[in-house]
Amino acid sequence: RLTFNSTINQRLLKQKYEELARLDPMTGVFNRSALATDLPRIVAEGSVAIHAIDLDHFKAANDRFGHPVGDALLKQVADRLTRLAGEGDLVVRMGGDEFILVQRGAASCGDAEAVAKRIYDVVTAPYEVAGHDIVIGVSIGIALAPNDVTSSEMLLLRSDRALYQAKSFRGGYVFAGDLPAAAEAPERASAVRPHAA
Repeated sequence: RLTFNSTINQRLLKQKYEELARLDPMTGVFNRSALATDLPRIVAEGSVAIHAIDLDHFKAANDRFGHPVGDALLKQVADRLTRLAGEGDLVVRMGGDEFILVQRGAASCGDAEAVAKRIYDVVTAPYEVAGHDIVIGVSIGIALAPNDVTSSEMLLLRSDRALYQAKSFRGGYVFAGDLPAAAEAPERASAVRPHAA
């Protein structure tokens, strides 16, 4: 019985440590390792939208108010993204002020666009952190599977390229499908609205 109990405890501890290794210690959302292991399976199961998210003006707020306030701001952003995510969706902090929201069941561009608009509205709403009122912007790059690609690696790459273009438009969102294949530069961008400076 002692051996059995010891084995069970060891397995439970192993599972606990494996789960902790998949989490970002600052924000509590998933980290890159969870994305690497889970995304291929999610893509294989059906339609998916990848929302690559970058916070605009975060560095300015971090520099102005200090790193503790910046860290607290990132936690609030992660919490807002977690609350708007659907059941089975993944919220991942890629590092710094970059996040990814993996939206399951995005059967059309309209489904993905609806979530992108919610991300924009939720993330750009004012924050109160340690007595400071803070407003940041957000840029979002969106790639769809199977519309754009079926490989999880290419899906991430295309969402990142769309994000780069969204940032060049100073916020809003851009679909990877709007990027010409040759130059990977947009002919048009779906900007939600200018974010607050």
